[in-house]
Amino acid sequence: MAAVQLPEPEKVRTEFTRLMGSDPERAVAYLHELGTSSGYLDERAAARTIRWTGESAYGTLECSINLAKPEKDPRAIAAAAAVPVKNVATPQCDLCWENEGFPGTPDHPAKPGLRIAAIELGGERWGLQFSPYAYFPEHCIALSEEHRPMKIDAPCLGRLLDFAEQFPFYFIGSNADVPIVGGSILSHDHFQGGRHTFPLMKASVERPFSLPDEPTVRCGIVRWPASVVRLISADRRALARVAARVLDAWRAFTFVPCDIRAYTGDILHNTLNPIVHTTKEGLVMDLVLRNNRTDAAHPWGIFHPGEHLHHIKKENIGLIEIMGLAILPPRLARELPAVEGVLVEAARAGQALADLRERLLSDPLSAPHAEWAAEVFARREADLAQLRTRSQSFLHPVIQQEVTHLFATILETTGVFKRTPVGRAGWDAFLEVLGAQCA
Repeated sequence: MAAVQLPEPEKVRTEFTRLMGSDPERAVAYLHELGTSSGYLDERAAARTIRWTGESAYGTLECSINLAKPEKDPRAIAAAAAVPVKNVATPQCDLCWENEGFPGTPDHPAKPGLRIAAIELGGERWGLQFSPYAYFPEHCIALSEEHRPMKIDAPCLGRLLDFAEQFPFYFIGSNADVPIVGGSILSHDHFQGGRHTFPLMKASVERPFSLPDEPTVRCGIVRWPASVVRLISADRRALARVAARVLDAWRAFTFVPCDIRAYTGDILHNTLNPIVHTTKEGLVMDLVLRNNRTDAAHPWGIFHPGEHLHHIKKENIGLIEIMGLAILPPRLARELPAVEGVLVEAARAGQALADLRERLLSDPLSAPHAEWAAEVFARREADLAQLRTRSQSFLHPVIQQEVTHLFATILETTGVFKRTPVGRAGWDAFLEVLGAQCA
């Protein structure tokens, strides 16, 4: 019924284009309102998302448990990306334009409330839609009209800048284009954006540098757990040139002391998360350096959370997380309260650590978190002792802060240049390749 009540897709595109001619904010408001009125954007489901913020060594981080999106295995994501492109009229993935009006099958449900506006990026026709998962306000997706794999290259960087100039009130960014460090859909070229200021955007530059032949672009290394180069300029063309220069240098960069190898045979490992937002100073582009190499000791990825962190999140650490917003799996909405309950009982009973660990392991909900919860219990004994006279709700913010600490640790695993002397040497080597001069 929702699809019948909505204007036809081409009428939506015509009206969006008309509004874009005078006021891009009105255009996106029109498209967003269609999604909410049709039920495609379920505001009630978004309101059920569990959210909190917590402090870290890198500033305030954001955490959320999204109850609508299932947890995905990184290996399944990689397998989906390897499926050959087929010339068919039915949707090949959840991002294909063919989802508009598709009646649905048992394997691919219909999306009757979906409407896609048409925009131009890099001289190509792209679509703009809003995400039903709504990780943040006005969470939108820009998607290629063609079903083609993600690819981070100079044209991609140009398309991001095109988007930022058309919609200066939104940020825009891209997931990486390789497995392990990429997003949940690698098979369809797309960006994500929206009206949100992420923790990464608030992070400061801790090591400025300059490129003598590009005086209009300010450059620096961001104080962040992941390894981030920030570029700022009011000169869009200069910004695009420098961003492509960073990309080219990183694609070929190898630094063995940091476990960074650009290639294994002909398999490329180095890529970027490029992210753009607009400030009074001009366009800001954050380039997050990513590497997806694995080895025997790190089968999930050298720069991916190890199995000891999978009880919180095992999925790829993609664009949204790398900016400081944890998208945690729905199972935690059941598991973390179970952990809290066991810790409360143990604190009130004065239980020994060994007994606590056994109790955690006996419950399927708390068992995945047993080692972590026992460590928290031992480390925060003084805090937990207050539970003998206070309600269980006292523990809730304690657990949330501990999860925030874990999220910061997860982000640290993604950093190709760790915050160590060896990591500093890696940065030095990369800046030398760029031809940079440090302040």
